[in-house]
Amino acid sequence: MTRTFKKKIILLSFIAISAPTLHAAPPPSVYSTTFSILAYAKWRLDTPKLCVVDNTSVAQHFKNYASAHHKYDIHAIQTHAIKQNDCQILIFSTLSAIEEQQILIHQVDFPALSISLNNVDCETGSAFCLYKKNQNYAFKVNLESLTQSKVHIDPRVLLLAKPTEPNS
Repeated sequence: MTRTFKKKIILLSFIAISAPTLHAAPPPSVYSTTFSILAYAKWRLDTPKLCVVDNTSVAQHFKNYASAHHKYDIHAIQTHAIKQNDCQILIFSTLSAIEEQQILIHQVDFPALSISLNNVDCETGSAFCLYKKNQNYAFKVNLESLTQSKVHIDPRVLLLAKPTEPNS
């Protein structure tokens, strides 16, 4: 190798090592979005019980994410066990909006905040409804369900909610 060629290789190696690594910030996940919403709530317990209904996989993901960031008592429960559990937070990911609404009316002892991961319209059912928009997660608020929840939510969270959009 020529001396000039060796200098070029060394210089290029130094530039590659010393150049700042550029990484795009990861898009917010459904878990970080959920915990961001929950940060606006006032809980009667220091460690509120978060129950993921009919989805053990999602419950495990919430546990994995929360362990490093948030203090919640996270459980996977079945629909039939809602009444027996004192859940302050209910996460729905497999039920329709109508099924969520029926559960909230007949099985939930309030105060309890409900969040849906699959109710894009958010006209019935859960108080907060998350949906994927492009690479991020956004949410809508069902004010009637939020009022029914009897959980105090800082009104500033409403400023973060996305307005209802056509074809969303």
